[in-house]
Amino acid sequence: LIADKVSAYATSVPSEEAKVRHLEALQKAQYSMRPIFVEFFRDGYKMRTRMVGIRRCLAEHGLDYAKLTDLAKQDKLIAELEKVSIEDPDNKTLMVNTVKDHFKEKSSAKKNPSSPTVNGASEHVAGEGKGQGDGGKGQEDGGKSQEDGGKGKEDGDKGRGNQDANGDAPQVKN
Repeated sequence: LIADKVSAYATSVPSEEAKVRHLEALQKAQYSMRPIFVEFFRDGYKMRTRMVGIRRCLAEHGLDYAKLTDLAKQDKLIAELEKVSIEDPDNKTLMVNTVKDHFKEKSSAKKNPSSPTVNGASEHVAGEGKGQGDGGKGQEDGGKSQEDGGKGKEDGDKGRGNQDANGDAPQVKN
């Protein structure tokens, strides 16, 4: 009767708790890989969507940042990345190249510690990266680009959006 129909969809509390623990472990692994993919998360919706999917596939394969670091030190990184199952071959190539390049840059930074620094931080961290001087939305225009129709600081916006000097929305008079 009704119990038969409901039992097909019912699960036990322990099995649901196990699913939650599994999902939490996946999320933790994905968050740990953020340093690898952070630059791509700023590149727009399509690239972000691709990278989130790739990062999830890596986590589902049982990899996290610490394991990837160990594999890179042992020169087994590429072999392990090739084992990750991703349907789209372009995404697989992108995954391998992105992870490989991240660890190549990381190892070259360790080998060349005499690179110029600014206040103890490497020049790459301090001044380079997407959105800083490469046409991205910077601080000099109040976070709104002129192409978007937003007013920059030089137009009196001061980065506050559509507000007057007190922070209140403007009053419309009829």
